[in-house]
Amino acid sequence: MPEEPELPNRAVHLLISEDFFLGKVDAAARALERGPVVPNWDQPILEQIAQRPHAEMVMDLELDRLKVSDLLRELRQDPRTREMAILGYCSHNLTQLITQAQGLGVQVVARSTFAANLVRLMQELFRPASGAGEEPEE
Repeated sequence: MPEEPELPNRAVHLLISEDFFLGKVDAAARALERGPVVPNWDQPILEQIAQRPHAEMVMDLELDRLKVSDLLRELRQDPRTREMAILGYCSHNLTQLITQAQGLGVQVVARSTFAANLVRLMQELFRPASGAGEEPEE
């Protein structure tokens, strides 16, 4: 079966190195009809993300593969990725990291909350910023 072409606005960048979380987020993204995009860690990450600037991102803020705070600043300074919706997760006690990420417009949740509410959090991430298309609350 040939692969369907991936639409840039239907993609989600996954900057996650732990196999457990990567598997869970990948499955949730596919269930929500998004094409998960995992970076090649040996190539410049910003350039890979900028190839799909209309995608959203889910990111482990405790990644040890790169300096997260620098990448977040670069994402917000680059006109191609400045408005990208980013959902980040980390341990609840990393208050400085949380504050820094939130200051850069990242929606941050504790690792435990992320694991327990993954699908709901991703649904919220994929909604347009204007609120258009939101489902009414019951």
